[in-house]
Amino acid sequence: MTSSSATGGNDARALIIVDVQNDFTEGGALEVAGGDDVAYKIGLYLGKTRDRYAFVVATQDWHIEPQDDHFTTYPVHCVAESPGAALDPELSRGAGRQIAELVDVQLHKGQYGADPSGFRGVDELGRPLSKLLGEHGIQAVDVCGVAEDICVAATIRDAVGARLQARLLTDLSVATSPAAAKATEFDLASNGVTLIESADAWP
Repeated sequence: MTSSSATGGNDARALIIVDVQNDFTEGGALEVAGGDDVAYKIGLYLGKTRDRYAFVVATQDWHIEPQDDHFTTYPVHCVAESPGAALDPELSRGAGRQIAELVDVQLHKGQYGADPSGFRGVDELGRPLSKLLGEHGIQAVDVCGVAEDICVAATIRDAVGARLQARLLTDLSVATSPAAAKATEFDLASNGVTLIESADAWP
């Protein structure tokens, strides 16, 4: 999909949608309350703002044979090619079209280990997120998804580590609990991340 140039200030900006998958929303193996609602809102937002972003990424937990004790620490979830690993259909319902039509690339992470950050994800050619962002000249990212205090936060921290300007779209993310959201947002803000609601993301 060819997208137009988009800027946040003078910087090309990407949207990273983290792990909005059936196993992490209502009814899933590791459901997060409010996940379906956030999925719908993300779809609605992307449908309205797609031309503002130079690049749009959706990450997916995609477990083939996770190491360590991932499936003893957590219930079996997001097994590669399973319905639970698929993107939540509320994304498409909110967008009013198939979400795949609005996303430039879907990245799979966690195939052989517990990889919470989207920066550990790769595309079908094995290219990591950092390489793809570099190829598109991305200097700033907006991040949203599930769960805010785990995979979303890990992705944002890696973005900051890669010297990208980072914003957390707070109303398009949901944490495992209100207390976890509060603690995560305090930590991210303390480390230079901008907390912003989607309605205020663009002038």
